[in-house]
Amino acid sequence: MSEQLNEAETRFMERIDRRVEFLKTLITAELGMYLPPDEQQRTRAIELIVRMTARQKELPYIRPETMQKATRMIASHFEAMQKVLPNDVQYRNRLRKHW
Repeated sequence: MSEQLNEAETRFMERIDRRVEFLKTLITAELGMYLPPDEQQRTRAIELIVRMTARQKELPYIRPETMQKATRMIASHFEAMQKVLPNDVQYRNRLRKHW
């Protein structure tokens, strides 16, 4: 992203960074959150989490590139969590995606 973030995007990305730090703590504690094996369902859920992190009044000022960057950040940590889940859950997830 070559452009500077506006004020709303800066606040939004700071909140995303705090969420990422929390997810890192969960991973360190060897805790994970189950993601559905269906790729579309997984993507929709992560995008919803990212959109809900933004405040309603900020949404018009957040560019799609910033949303995509935040979604990638959150998704990478959720996918890393899948490795700490029990083997039977990992197996179900591998039916459609290899972690």
